[in-house]
Amino acid sequence: MNNEIKNALDVLKSGGIILYPTDTIWGIGCDSYCDIAVKKIYEIKKRDFSKPLICLASSFEMVSKYVKVLNLKRLKSLSEKSPTTFIFNNPIKISKYVSSDTYSIGFRVPNDNFCLKLINKFGRPIVSTSANISGIDIPLEFNLISSEIKNKVDYIVDYGKNKKSYSASTILKIDEKGLITKLR
Repeated sequence: MNNEIKNALDVLKSGGIILYPTDTIWGIGCDSYCDIAVKKIYEIKKRDFSKPLICLASSFEMVSKYVKVLNLKRLKSLSEKSPTTFIFNNPIKISKYVSSDTYSIGFRVPNDNFCLKLINKFGRPIVSTSANISGIDIPLEFNLISSEIKNKVDYIVDYGKNKKSYSASTILKIDEKGLITKLR
């Protein structure tokens, strides 16, 4: 696993795109600060630029560096039972292309050792989006990811390829007052 983290880090630091396992599904990822890499993810997925992406963070403390978080304990509690992505308004420091014209961003703290080690070593959030072309079913196993996706990323992590996923994360939107709306 450590060698795969090193290889993925090298690609992320150079502005490249990785295909990697997360706590939910296989993801396409890049440096959340790199406009060129974020744009490339939209191109790979054939995704409309008006649809924002999410980022994975190593902790809710890391999340709080990029968005206004009113209650860290509450977020931790809400995400204990299942993978949960939280949508916040007005992110800072992240590539403007991650939030697109919605001025919102999703963050998830994955329950996955590989992801957490990768993000910790990288030192900032990693963009993460499902490894599919927009509008096509999300692949729940590595071998179901299209060759079109695999051929366009800069590095495919050779770890967790036998893992089966069962669903994407729950999505909760949190407004400026801390009110929560379930989106998925």
